[in-house]
Amino acid sequence: MESGLEPVSHGVQRNAGWITAVLFLSDRSHYDQKKVTQWDDYFGSLIVAGVGEAPQSLPEGVYWYKYDKEMGKAQVWNAVAREYNGRWMLFAENDEQIHFSDMPNQQAVENNQWVPALISTEKEGTQLQHYQMRLIDTSDIEAQNVYSGFDLPDATDYVRGNDIILTDKPIIIERKAPPHLKVEVETELSQPFQASRLYLVQGKRDLKNNKYVRAAAQFRQLLKKEKLLPFDRLAAVNGLASCLAEQHKWEKALSLTKQSLEAESLQCLPYLIQFRVHELRKEWHDALNALQRYYDRFSLFSRANFDRKIDEEKTLVNLANVALKAGQRSKATDYFEKLFMFKRDNADREMLEKALLLSIELGDYERSVYLFERMFGDQLPLHDMQEQLREEIDEVMTMFMKRDWYDYVSTVYRKLYNAHPEDQEYKRKLIVTLTKTNRLDQAKKMVANII
Repeated sequence: MESGLEPVSHGVQRNAGWITAVLFLSDRSHYDQKKVTQWDDYFGSLIVAGVGEAPQSLPEGVYWYKYDKEMGKAQVWNAVAREYNGRWMLFAENDEQIHFSDMPNQQAVENNQWVPALISTEKEGTQLQHYQMRLIDTSDIEAQNVYSGFDLPDATDYVRGNDIILTDKPIIIERKAPPHLKVEVETELSQPFQASRLYLVQGKRDLKNNKYVRAAAQFRQLLKKEKLLPFDRLAAVNGLASCLAEQHKWEKALSLTKQSLEAESLQCLPYLIQFRVHELRKEWHDALNALQRYYDRFSLFSRANFDRKIDEEKTLVNLANVALKAGQRSKATDYFEKLFMFKRDNADREMLEKALLLSIELGDYERSVYLFERMFGDQLPLHDMQEQLREEIDEVMTMFMKRDWYDYVSTVYRKLYNAHPEDQEYKRKLIVTLTKTNRLDQAKKMVANII
C-alpha cells in the first residue's frame, strides 16, 4: 500500500498559522468530523493520518496522510515530519483534546526551544500526567528521525543530540486512557532505535503488579543513561522511591523524594510517597505535613513524567483523618468544612458525624448547630422515630448540654415533645432545659402535669 500526503484542497490562514497539526488515528473509529473541523479552523493547516482512503466527510482544505496498518506510530510521525514542507508540527492522536488556551506563541519557540506536551488522563478519581514531545521543528531533520520506538514515540535522543532547550510551560492535552496503555514491550525491544521511555513503561507496569525488585531495576537502568529529558529523570527517581517505600526501605525512599523535590518542586508524587511512608510508620504529624504540602500545590501542573494526583475530595478526607490522628482537631474541622463546601449536599453521614463531634469538642457552637441540622434537621420532628435515631439525637443533645448550650437543646426537645406529647422522657428533658434557661414558670407547669 502506498502512503503519503494527499491534499484535499488548499487551506486558508488560521488562528495558529505557524503550526501544522497532525491528528493520528490508530483506526477509523476515532475519526471525529466535528473535532477535525475545529482544529482546521484553529491551526495553520491540518493533516489527518489514517489507514486507507480519506473519509468523504473530510473538510475541504485538510490533508489526508494514508499509512500502512503495519507501520508503528513513531514511524508514521517520522514519515509525516519528513514529507511536510513547513516548520512547526504538532502531533496528537485519537480522542485527544488540545487546550488551545495553553498553546504557546511563536516567539516562545525561538532560539532552538521546544515546548513539551503534558498529557492528562483521569481514572477513578486519580489524575495521571505524562510528558511527550509533540510540537517539533521539522526544518532541520532531513533524513534523521525525531522519534525512536514503535508505538512509543520518544524524542529523547533527538532533543538531547541537538541541544534543544525545553520551555517551562507545557501544552496541555487531555485524553481518556494513558498514552502508553497498549504499548507492547516485545515489539518495542525489537526496534533498532528503542525508546528510552520504555524503561518507565516497564517499571510502572511492574510496580502496579507489586513486582518491586523488577520495577526498581527498570528505573535504575534508565537513570544510568546520560541523555534524559528532565521530566523522565524525575519519573525514574520517583518510581524508584515508590518501590523502596513499598519494600519498607523507608529512609532510602524519603531520601530520594527529597532529592526529587530539590531538583523540581512542582511535582505531586514525591509528597504522596512521603505521606505513604509516614502513614505506614504512624508518624502522623509528618504525614499531615507531607499531605498539606501536596495539597498546597494541587492546582499547579507537574513537571514530572508519570506523575499522579488524587482527587480533591479524597485528599480532603485524608487530610481530615490524618489531622485527627495527629491530634490537630482544629485543622481537622477546617478540612471537614472545606470538604462540605466541595461536596455541598452530598456529604456522607460518617463524615458529618466526625465533624460534628470535633466541633462540639472544640466548643464551636455555630458550626455544631449547623452540622447537627445537616444530619438531623430534615428528620425533626418525626412521628414514627426509630430507636436508633432517637438515641443518636439524645447523645448529641447530652454533649450540647455539657457545653451549656441549653437554648438550642430546649428548642430541639420542644419539637420532639410537641410531636410525641405522650413521651415522658422528652417531657423530662424539656423541663431540665427550661430550668437551665430560666423559664421556670413553663417548667413548673410541665412538672405539675407529670405529678
